[in-house]
Amino acid sequence: MGSIANVVLRGRIFHFRRRVPDGLRPTLRLKELVRSLETTDLRAAKARCCRVYLASESLFTALYAMPMLTDDQLARLVQDFYGTILDGDEQGRLTYAAIPADMRERRVTQYEMMAAQARDALACNRLEEAGFVTVAMLRKQGIAAADLEPRAVAKARQAMLRAGIDVAEALKARYEGDFNFEPRDRLLKMQLAALHEAPKAPRTENTAPHPAKKEAVLPHATELFSAVAAAFRNTQAATNTWDNQTASQAGATFRLFVDTCGDRPLAAYTRKDAGYFRSLVERLPNDYGKHPRYRNLTVDEILAAHEALPDKQRTQPITQRTVKRHFSALSALWTAAVARDEAAANIFLGFRFSNTRKASEQRAMWERDELARLFATPIWTGCASPGRRTTPGTLILRDEKFWLPLIAVFSGMRQEEICQLHAEDIRQDEGIWFIDINDRPPRKLKNATAVRRVPIHSQLIRLGFLAHVDAQRRRRQDRVFPLLEPGGADGRLGHAFTKWFTRYRRDVKLYRQGLDFHSFRHTATTLMHQAGTATAVIDHVTGHVTPGETARYTKRSSLSQLKAAIETIVIELGLAHLLPETGNGSRSTSSRPSAAKA
Repeated sequence: MGSIANVVLRGRIFHFRRRVPDGLRPTLRLKELVRSLETTDLRAAKARCCRVYLASESLFTALYAMPMLTDDQLARLVQDFYGTILDGDEQGRLTYAAIPADMRERRVTQYEMMAAQARDALACNRLEEAGFVTVAMLRKQGIAAADLEPRAVAKARQAMLRAGIDVAEALKARYEGDFNFEPRDRLLKMQLAALHEAPKAPRTENTAPHPAKKEAVLPHATELFSAVAAAFRNTQAATNTWDNQTASQAGATFRLFVDTCGDRPLAAYTRKDAGYFRSLVERLPNDYGKHPRYRNLTVDEILAAHEALPDKQRTQPITQRTVKRHFSALSALWTAAVARDEAAANIFLGFRFSNTRKASEQRAMWERDELARLFATPIWTGCASPGRRTTPGTLILRDEKFWLPLIAVFSGMRQEEICQLHAEDIRQDEGIWFIDINDRPPRKLKNATAVRRVPIHSQLIRLGFLAHVDAQRRRRQDRVFPLLEPGGADGRLGHAFTKWFTRYRRDVKLYRQGLDFHSFRHTATTLMHQAGTATAVIDHVTGHVTPGETARYTKRSSLSQLKAAIETIVIELGLAHLLPETGNGSRSTSSRPSAAKA
């Protein structure tokens, strides 16, 4: 055995074993290569070891041969990123109206947080946070990330994070009125200095007055759609024009467009391409992005696979609302391109989409009998254990799964508004307990009208909601529901809860199409309307904009008016056993099984 290099015996099976060179360990994240030779015969093991050794040698050679990025390349990369983002912000400022003071202050806070997050990611070496933008900007420079040595990609990501700090600081400075921000990153300063010091070509009588300007515009006209779209998407996200979810959806739209119409410069597309894109996309099945059968297929292949299915297995096509969303993302890209003189016209304007939705596509409201059945399930009547919430038992955990549906139906609040509640948001004024819905960081709201005060329904108070909030304060928890963790593209606290609530409704046989958590909001609104509450007051409770001329003069409702509206939500839920004074012996705990009774 000792005479056969790189072969070891484990049990009765021979294995190949070879040390990874020190220089390649960060790339492979391995100290040695180990593989079973799948034989107990010494002679066969020797032959197989030779083949595996040659394969490992080829791997090491290929990795050593993969190129790195020079400092000049990195400098051009980060300067392109820096310039793209700031140019996008400048175009927005020159296109749109004045920025309200409150929005300006929010942007200052937002970019300050973005800079802090980039610094934290850089300090903790979370380089993957700059993964997407790095690939996009490398592609824009004509470099494929897959062709680079992994350490080169990591170096590019690190450089993008460093540039991201300066980008956020520059945008913050702009919203503070300072347009003379100077980047501090070495790569950015090096590239900007090189641009300023570049020698100018001597002018002759036949030389155009501004050749540099013409040369700066022409390359953009030849850039492929994929590169332009990636840069535009990053700009929209970095300037907070799009949230992460919208940016992610736009990325999917741009990939669909390339798949359908090919990857060409923007000027090469026509209105016929837009029409062709629509004709194919609106035929896509509504599960094309989720079902495994469609994974890694082109649009044409998806349509063919769907047509080949038996009638019973075919799903409905995507809604006109989704098609409109695709067109909206592409139209935004083309509008920006027209403003930069990179496209002659917006080929996506003028298309009409039906506003009507099929009954199966409409979001329903929870009917009274459905609410009674929901709140008669184990979450509220008693479950077997924290891990078996659908199995009947005696344990009632007053955590987010218990409280979120109750708060939603008795307030009409949006799911994320409830999930991100802080203990300091539960307040009292004029003898009325209310929820202060605000956009102080880290909270995020859907729009400006979502800022409001929502009185706490007396039923929630009787069920012990204020006691639950006090328990979190005693534990020095900032949030009312501290067990919720951010997830999804936008880091929403309700991300995991949404999936759980769908599974729970299926398990307890209460699932139907169009009925979900947001349906509680419809129920609350409907019940207030049926009780004769004024539309303006309902809108002030739910954070909607009231249409019509009256809305211009009805600025707000008093807290007592809002309280009266909330109390018209009357539902018999059969929750008397949960009231402190009428407990029936079920074990009831707060968000942690070891906590005191609420």
